[in-house]
Amino acid sequence: MSGRTISDHVIAAHALDQDEHASYRRVRIDALLGHDATIALLVDEFERRGLRIWDPTRVLFTNDHFSPPATIERADISNKFLRFARARRLPNLMLDRGICHQLLVESPLCLPGHLIVGADSHTIMGGGLGACATGMGSTDILFALATGTTWLRRPSTIRVRFVGSLPQECSGRDIVLELLRLLGEAGAQYRALEFHDHAEPKLSQDDRFAIANMAVELGAKFGVFSPDEVTFAYCSARDGRAPDAHAQADRDAEYELSLELNLTELAPRVARPWSPANVSPVADTEYTPISTAFLGSCSSGRLSDLCDAASELEGRRVHPEVRMIVIPASVSIFQQALRAGYIETLTAAGAIIEHSSCGPCGGIDKGILGETDVCVSTSNRNYRGRMGHPNSRTYLASARTVARAAIAGALSPDLYRAEA
Repeated sequence: MSGRTISDHVIAAHALDQDEHASYRRVRIDALLGHDATIALLVDEFERRGLRIWDPTRVLFTNDHFSPPATIERADISNKFLRFARARRLPNLMLDRGICHQLLVESPLCLPGHLIVGADSHTIMGGGLGACATGMGSTDILFALATGTTWLRRPSTIRVRFVGSLPQECSGRDIVLELLRLLGEAGAQYRALEFHDHAEPKLSQDDRFAIANMAVELGAKFGVFSPDEVTFAYCSARDGRAPDAHAQADRDAEYELSLELNLTELAPRVARPWSPANVSPVADTEYTPISTAFLGSCSSGRLSDLCDAASELEGRRVHPEVRMIVIPASVSIFQQALRAGYIETLTAAGAIIEHSSCGPCGGIDKGILGETDVCVSTSNRNYRGRMGHPNSRTYLASARTVARAAIAGALSPDLYRAEA
């Protein structure tokens, strides 16, 4: 048998059977992630069957979609979720603390080599720390919540190797948008994307989270970074010690496809409606006036994103015809941004700071789009109607590009041209 990839190692280490040739294998999980909107869907069935949570210490729940609720219906959904979680005395119920995926990577429940399932597709972001993390539907999550196990089919793996040096005006968002341009929305359908960072300097942990988060937009089951010194430094700072173990690919691991992306050649990217894969360089974008600029969601809204936006907006103003909404991905990030002065800079420039939650990313609240709105956004999807009215339009970009467009009042080929 040829060597194993990272996901091969993780699945084998968690398998409850010895048959490596089986199409599906039952595996134990290390952690389970859930939020108000999806966990509420399984509460009645869970209670009807008289089930118990297999290990409450391994469950992380948060009310990120409706925090705080904007309608009566959503308040009732949120309350149903909270009653369920509180009745079970879950130690990791993170009430109004931020977006579940960001809270997961801020938690010691997410470690290299762990197998994690979540009731949301962007659970895949845990791969930024070398975990095999994936989203599932409420029925599968009900089973996992009660048993601590799930069934997985071994995915084939695409290896992506990063080389060169990331330009200062680019970030992990531009990298993953470029991967979407190259591979398309189905380019990694039920595959593992395995990222190997040979860039100089190495990508930051925030950049890795951005890439892993949108691996699901490529169709991936897992989007996992090969753990290295960046991973270990992050976990050590968070947990007070380095991880006890991690999974690495074998030297002779078998890949379906191998790609190499030279970051030195990268320039800022933008995804036009109606697909995250409809990507082109910002320099090739037609002049497009905007009405809304959004910096937030689980794919962005981290400290480096707020720093990039603040550096662009320092001493400047958001265009008078643009509403700029900023939502830090977690309360912890918001507090760090406060201490760093980024929040003061952003508000002085005219940005609106909202409570850490999903907000307009899924058309929920805190800045959803009307019929004529055009938005440039750091969210992860720009499908028709995703952020509001079906006639509104959303362009996906990095935090730096969002800030520049907010100042200019438009997406424009000239946003970065002065630096060329």
